[in-house]
Amino acid sequence: MATVYQFGNAQLRPEQRRLLIGGNDSRIGARAFDLLLALVERRDRTVTKNELLDSVWPDAVVEENNLHVHVSTLRKVLGPQVIVTIPGRGYRFTASLVGAVDGATNAAMPEPVPAPTSSAAVALLTNLPAELPSLYGRADDVPALRTLLESHKLVTVVGAGGIGKTALAQTVAHQLRGSLDGGVWLVELAPVVDPSQVVATVAHVLRVTLDTVTPVETLARALGKSRMLIVLDNCEHLLHAVAEMAAALHLASPNVRLLATSQEPLKLAQECLYRLDPLALPDEAGVDSARQAGAVALFEARARAADPRFALSEHNVAAVVDICRHLDGIALAIELAAARVPLLGVDGLRARLDDRFRVLTGGARLALRRHQTLRAALDWSYGLLTPEEQTVFRRLGVFVGSFGLECAQRAAADDRIDGWGVLDRLGALVDKSLVAAETGEEPRYRLRETSRAFALEKLQQAGETEDTMRSHAVAMLAVFEGSHENEYVLSMQARLERYLPDLDNARAALDWSANASGYADLHIALAGAIAWIWFDAGLRFEGLRRMELAMAMVGLSTAPRLEARVLGSWSRMTFPETGPQVLAAAARGVEILRTLGDPRALFAALCHQGISLAHCHQLDEAEIALQEAERIYETCWPPRLRAPLLIGHGRVLDRRARFEEGAAVNEELLRLATTLDDKKLVVTALIALEQSAAALGHLEESVARGRELLRLIRQEPFLRSGLENIVFGNLSLSLTKLGEIDEALELARCAYQSIEQAGHVLCILDFCAFLAFKRGHVDDAARILGRTDMRYSTGTAQRQTVEQKLYDGLILDLRGTLSGVELSRLMKEGEALSDEDGARLALRD
Repeated sequence: MATVYQFGNAQLRPEQRRLLIGGNDSRIGARAFDLLLALVERRDRTVTKNELLDSVWPDAVVEENNLHVHVSTLRKVLGPQVIVTIPGRGYRFTASLVGAVDGATNAAMPEPVPAPTSSAAVALLTNLPAELPSLYGRADDVPALRTLLESHKLVTVVGAGGIGKTALAQTVAHQLRGSLDGGVWLVELAPVVDPSQVVATVAHVLRVTLDTVTPVETLARALGKSRMLIVLDNCEHLLHAVAEMAAALHLASPNVRLLATSQEPLKLAQECLYRLDPLALPDEAGVDSARQAGAVALFEARARAADPRFALSEHNVAAVVDICRHLDGIALAIELAAARVPLLGVDGLRARLDDRFRVLTGGARLALRRHQTLRAALDWSYGLLTPEEQTVFRRLGVFVGSFGLECAQRAAADDRIDGWGVLDRLGALVDKSLVAAETGEEPRYRLRETSRAFALEKLQQAGETEDTMRSHAVAMLAVFEGSHENEYVLSMQARLERYLPDLDNARAALDWSANASGYADLHIALAGAIAWIWFDAGLRFEGLRRMELAMAMVGLSTAPRLEARVLGSWSRMTFPETGPQVLAAAARGVEILRTLGDPRALFAALCHQGISLAHCHQLDEAEIALQEAERIYETCWPPRLRAPLLIGHGRVLDRRARFEEGAAVNEELLRLATTLDDKKLVVTALIALEQSAAALGHLEESVARGRELLRLIRQEPFLRSGLENIVFGNLSLSLTKLGEIDEALELARCAYQSIEQAGHVLCILDFCAFLAFKRGHVDDAARILGRTDMRYSTGTAQRQTVEQKLYDGLILDLRGTLSGVELSRLMKEGEALSDEDGARLALRD
């Protein structure tokens, strides 16, 4: 017999290629059916997009958008929670199967909730109010929760305090009034302090008289076969008692459904969890798009209720979005904030969010006491924690953004709570919705901003701030010291993906250690360990600032290894402003490393010293450094270590105008990069080859390589930082030389923003002058060259071989077009420009 998969009110029959909803055939296409079957068959794991594409379209090449379309179709038929998106990974089928059974077998299913009837008598069996306030931002959650209630007798809505669990549960219950002959009932458990009174509270609402000896059994028997829904609201402080009652009702009252709300699961086998996310935040701050996000819609409604004159507009929408974002989309916080708009205005409210626990007060008078101020809501949640859980929670407040498990253990552990103890308490905090767990191959965790502010306040009150910040900084040092072990093992893109999530915490550790007394050595160690990420992530300006601060803190007590690393890292970041001070720092770093017995570190330092010397046209010295590196190199080292050596040799050959020999070295670099599957190194090699082709006058080859580079960079966003400007600029230059002025201008304009952000405008000014000349803007070309002459004569940057050749040719062209007096006057005018002004002269309409 054929297998049948049953979930909710759906049946999937693979042999018959049928999907039945409530016994009726659904009208989904063949591809959507294959997609659903593939997900159901792999329900134990996340299925990647590529795997689904191969499974559903085995003999065709299709766009990923086709997958999105069919997933959307299935969600409309089955509900939004049956197939969930795992960001960056794929999709997962999450519905609970009642059975994957023989087609002749009728798998037992909980009786589905029937459609509402029109009986006025049945509708009266409820204690819910006739009307509820409007619910914002939960259009997908309401049907999803109803779907779960159709196939599960116990559903618990779990989420952080104030996130909107009660409002959602009451809305769903309100919709089901009149559908169950036993009624729909709300039991508010927040006022109940004594766990022994849980059953009595439920019995009171349901008007059941209890046997004082066996109250749970009495309640279960009394409900018997009644068909009803009971909403158990705010269970987190009474978990054991609620779980005990729910288990008894599950066994003895087969038609009673329970819908619980709690900050923590009941942890029963029959429990189905519905984790409620914060209200959605908009991707952009336009009025129409922002209004579609639940967080902004709620803010607007509550602000208008407080002040009918309030209106969301282009003038205030950015501030409203920022407020909602800082409040993490938490409904209670947003409602409290909106109530302050008449007093503070939107801008005043945003400016005072750092003091949010004083500002966000004054909730509705009829609300629960803990929902009348933001602090009261968090105090309630904090008070439910054990002392050890409170300790770990407040210490986790030092983390900015997300953090890994090992970092949490290092920062929160002490003599009383070891690393394993932190792990246990972290798990409890996730269960209690005070810490959010993020999906991914390696688990990461996050405190929402408001919870973090509360935790930091508690940390200060406990007198633990300095000790915890030190532990946090040590944890960040351990993370980034570990990144150096992967420097020549992981590709650049893999290394960035692994360590970029910790960058905000690294910044926080650097800021603290720079300003705390007595932690100079820790700061220097951190700065050196983190330095590589500024360079690879395109954050050069920030990296230079932080490295210069660390260098200023180096003293006689600084460990030589740490001093050498800081000096070497800073000298690498300074390009294109490479000058005597940079070369001195690189040389000092090399000399220190000669004494430390670390040949691999010395090898890398010599390679980068050679590259810096080549940039400064000290080519003989560069070759000496690179030859020493060659002698140190050991073939047993990771292959990636050879990359900086090849780059150095290529730079020296290019500076000597030996372009064909340089191209051969860069071809070797390209083969190495391809073997290592390091996309950034591939692009680095291709840029060098493109420049060699241009220098040799092979403009068609240069353009072809430039277009290939452009394609690679557009495919991989992480490559754009630090490389996009070079690729755009070089391709634009070759197109200009070929007379393709319109395309060259378009590319140069596209490149300019990233060039300006990277601080490399000087590097393209000679080209900008050339482009202006070719566009017929001769005077502008002369002004731009005046600016570049002044910058190169007064700064530490120097023109490279190709740039010098371009400059020399352009000067001859200008002298053939302008008189000597006019050329001198225009170049003198250009000296007063900024680099940015010079570039804009060339790029303007």
